[in-house]
Amino acid sequence: MSLFEYYVALRGDILGIVTGVENSAYNLLWDNTTPNSVTKTRLEKLYDKYIAAAKEFGLLVVTRHCDCPNPNHSSYATSNRYGLDISYRGSGYVWGGGQFYQGVRRSICPCSNENRMTEHNVIDDIIYDENADADVCKRLEIILGDIFDSIVCAGDKRPRSAIREYLLRAVLRINDELLPEPMNAYIQNHCAPDSGQPLRINGLRAIN
Repeated sequence: MSLFEYYVALRGDILGIVTGVENSAYNLLWDNTTPNSVTKTRLEKLYDKYIAAAKEFGLLVVTRHCDCPNPNHSSYATSNRYGLDISYRGSGYVWGGGQFYQGVRRSICPCSNENRMTEHNVIDDIIYDENADADVCKRLEIILGDIFDSIVCAGDKRPRSAIREYLLRAVLRINDELLPEPMNAYIQNHCAPDSGQPLRINGLRAIN
C-alpha cells in the first residue's frame, strides 16, 4: 500500500463513521441515533487498523507497562502489536516523547510469561523507524492523534459534537496530504496578489 492509498482508505473509513454521528434526540423514547458505545467501538477498530498499517511508513506505537501486580516487576516492560522485540528506548527507532495514551488499562504485562490480565498503568509511546521519513511520520501522528481523541470523546453521555470535530479535522488534514499542495499553500500561491498584501476575495480580507 502506498501512502496515498493509505490516506484515501483512511479518509473513506472516517467519513463512513462521522456521517452516522448525530446528536441524540430530545425524546429518549424515540432516539434512534447511533449510541456512543457503538461509535466508540467502530473508532477503536479503525484506530487499530490504521496504527498497524502505519508501520509500513515508519510510525509505530509501543506500550510501556509501568507497573503490575507482579512483585518482581521492574523497569519498563514493553509490548507492541507488530510482534517485534522493541525495548524501551531501544536502538533503531526515534523516541521523540510523543504519546497517545497514559493511564490505567486492563492488559497483560509482559514482564513475566505467567502474568494474567490485570489493571495497571501503561503508556502508549509513539516512535519512528530511524530510516523512515520523519516528516511523514509526524503528519501521520497528528492525524491518528485526532482519531484517538475522537475515541476519548465517545464516552457515555458525552456530547457527539466533539467526536465530529476531531474526525472532520482529521479529514481536513488528510485532504492536505492528498492534494498536490496543502490548501493554505494553494490559496497563497494561486490566489494571493504578488504584492504580498493580505488576500481579498469579493472585498473580504483574509485573516492571517
